[in-house]
Amino acid sequence: MTFFRFLSISTLSVPVLLLLGIIIGTYFYKFTETRYRFLLLYLAICFGTDVLSRIIGEIYGNNLLFILIFSLLELVFFTAFYLVCLFRRKEKKYILLTSAAVVFIVVELYLAGTSSPERFQPYSKVVGSFLILLMAISYLFEGIGKKQPDYSDMKLNSVFIVYFSLNLIFFLPLNFLINVPSSVKFYFWCFNLILTISFYVFLIREIWKNGSTRKQLQFGS
Repeated sequence: MTFFRFLSISTLSVPVLLLLGIIIGTYFYKFTETRYRFLLLYLAICFGTDVLSRIIGEIYGNNLLFILIFSLLELVFFTAFYLVCLFRRKEKKYILLTSAAVVFIVVELYLAGTSSPERFQPYSKVVGSFLILLMAISYLFEGIGKKQPDYSDMKLNSVFIVYFSLNLIFFLPLNFLINVPSSVKFYFWCFNLILTISFYVFLIREIWKNGSTRKQLQFGS
């Protein structure tokens, strides 16, 4: 089995993992706190985008537009997540920045839809990851300023900082990773796969821990 074939098969673990997370999150839904219900929605967005992109890829042989679609959905989600669940004040500047980024991504979607895969070099994922990273760093400083910062929120935020920092770096040379005829690029995709799976496992574990703990507290068992 070639490395490329192994990598291709390994990507199937992502929707399976996401579906497992959705099942776990749905089971504990009524016990989980708001921020973990939001994270369950994020897993559902990831699952839906992943499955649909695979179907479109099989039919049309090209699903690169879903990188842009997912970037859009991910940015809107995390803006709402930080505004509702983490920030103490309503940070209007992030609403404005996200609105501007959404316009940028929509324009890139249009342009990408009229260009060939060889010329596919969008920056939507980079822009989205940068804005999410900006919100995460902003919340980090806000948390440091608290006398008693929420440990679980700070842990979530720290993971977001690590994940989206690496995500931003990875997607900068996207055109190279798609078009360069070299086996080296598959090692980059393998790294991204491991990073993504690790991130999803962390989110699923946090949802399960919160739901399980609060269920035990509610029923005293």
